[in-house]
Amino acid sequence: MHVFAWSPVLPPEVRAALFRGLATIPGVSFTENVVDADGRRGVAFSHTGARARYDLILDPVDFRFLGTYGVQTTKYDHPSSSAIEAGTPLTLTARLDAKVVDGPGQR
Repeated sequence: MHVFAWSPVLPPEVRAALFRGLATIPGVSFTENVVDADGRRGVAFSHTGARARYDLILDPVDFRFLGTYGVQTTKYDHPSSSAIEAGTPLTLTARLDAKVVDGPGQR
């Protein structure tokens, strides 16, 4: 599903069906009004693991991929570096453009 989820060529109704399926996976939650790195508001499907939560942020209308967000959920004392406090952002991205090209490496 990873490849299909990011694909700009899938019709919106197909993308929506794929993501509705995500909500049925144990441990995956849904949140409205989430912001990506570009400031766009969307909905998020999230998975929380032992130490962190990662969000897949989508457009609330057509379920187009907008970006990701990751946050530390518990304090982590790394043995060879400084601790990561709960609430520390781990990743924040935004996909600003996507298009179909004729071959690898083309823009």
